[in-house]
Amino acid sequence: MRTVLVSVSDKSGLESFLRGLERFDSLRLIATGNTAKFLSEHGFSVVKVEELTKFPEILAGRVKTLHPKVFAGILSRPLAEDRSCLAEHDIEEIDVVVVNLYPFEKKLKENLSEAEMIEQIDIGGVTLLRAAAKNFARVSIVSDPAQYDTVAESLEASKGTFTDSLRKQLACAALKRTAEYDCIISAYLERQISGDVAISEMPQEPMARLRKYQDLRYGENPHQAAAWYHPPDINPELQQTFPPFEQLQGKELSANNIVDVYSLIKILRDLDGTGACIIKHNNPSGVAIDKDIFAAFQKAYDCDPISAFGGIYGFTGTVTTKLAERITENFVEVVLAPSFEPDALTVFAKKKNVRVLRLKTDVLDRAFKPTLRFKDLQEMGFIVERDVEAPVRADTFTCVTEAKVSTDDMADVQFTWSVVRHLTSNAIFVARNGLSLGFGIGQTNRVASVRLAVDQAGEKARGAVLASDAFLPAIDNIEAAVAAGIKIVVQPGGSIKDDDVIAACNKHGIAMLFTHQRCFKH
Repeated sequence: MRTVLVSVSDKSGLESFLRGLERFDSLRLIATGNTAKFLSEHGFSVVKVEELTKFPEILAGRVKTLHPKVFAGILSRPLAEDRSCLAEHDIEEIDVVVVNLYPFEKKLKENLSEAEMIEQIDIGGVTLLRAAAKNFARVSIVSDPAQYDTVAESLEASKGTFTDSLRKQLACAALKRTAEYDCIISAYLERQISGDVAISEMPQEPMARLRKYQDLRYGENPHQAAAWYHPPDINPELQQTFPPFEQLQGKELSANNIVDVYSLIKILRDLDGTGACIIKHNNPSGVAIDKDIFAAFQKAYDCDPISAFGGIYGFTGTVTTKLAERITENFVEVVLAPSFEPDALTVFAKKKNVRVLRLKTDVLDRAFKPTLRFKDLQEMGFIVERDVEAPVRADTFTCVTEAKVSTDDMADVQFTWSVVRHLTSNAIFVARNGLSLGFGIGQTNRVASVRLAVDQAGEKARGAVLASDAFLPAIDNIEAAVAAGIKIVVQPGGSIKDDDVIAACNKHGIAMLFTHQRCFKH
């Protein structure tokens, strides 16, 4: 006879699993209150825990299994002294423990009060998992309904025996579950304590909690294995929207696609109005806003048609049939938008490899929340920083020159800063009338980035706005901007040569705004 202790919150698949165990050996089932009720209703003979311990459940169920009759039965070893101890106290060994925990993660979605959430913290279940996992040499611990089929297949192959290998695997999974569970709860309490944490406050022991979402074909390059993960304690309002899109058609997403889509969403979220953005190698090749989404796309595409080939296309509004037809004239990897006209999807269906992603509700409108960013330096450890990207507010910028910025030009000031802060440093962005004209990205000196951006813009740079992700350290940047006909410069300020740069702008009649926030992106 095999003695099985069962205490589960999620009862899905339980009856079938236990019937499978009965095929190989008779069962003596021990169970806690609701689980015992469930098993009895499904025709199992069951001993309630309080019948075993001769002690009732107390404190409204907070204390059920925490008793020597239970834990000695789990923790006993096949040693003479242990067996003698069990006999002395009339305790029987437990062979299999089937436990899953109170669904703390799921309850986070229900916006319960702190007091209600505290009641969702499992105590006895976690203790049972740890005890059974510690004694995996003898005891089998099943901690997740998702394991039922695997266990059943192993038992079938081994003629009803829990092999040493299986017990060890199950123990490892149980300990991972308790570690994850504690991390999720501690993260919840940390949020309750700190609320919106100040930029300067960093955790003493940051925890990276990751759960595999799906395997990927490969990583950044074909020789690199990769998978997509998400934090299991993700904020409640984000849990229901991970991933933030639904794939409607096309090949599976690659690691590079996912990274590019992340960059795309961040830029689209910052655009003020109907906009389009094309991403290539994690940087935009074209961005535009317009009253009409088709016009926005055409402007973004025309900025750099060569780079748009095989790009990642994103939109803040509905993709129309006309727009879909225009997009599919060329090779495109991904098309992302909050909505699509039905006939537009029919157009995309003719290009079966194109990945079409529909953003889930409110993704582009979601309020910013600071998060921790981990930078892996391998043998040099990690750099952990608080990722802070406050909403763009051009009306908070300071004009430091004699020439002022007109109300009509403020929309372009907002637009250029919304884009440049997402470019790879050193970054320069030139735009006018909600249209990207030139990019200077990833150069080792800023004047090189300025020259790249204004050269790409050409004659269209005359009267345009130029934004820099960090301060302009010398007047050579201004001289390059003047030569191109730039009208307004937007930069963080803060250089020891600010006065020289301001004087150069005054000399040439250029307006300059300080944003007071650097936005390096390495």
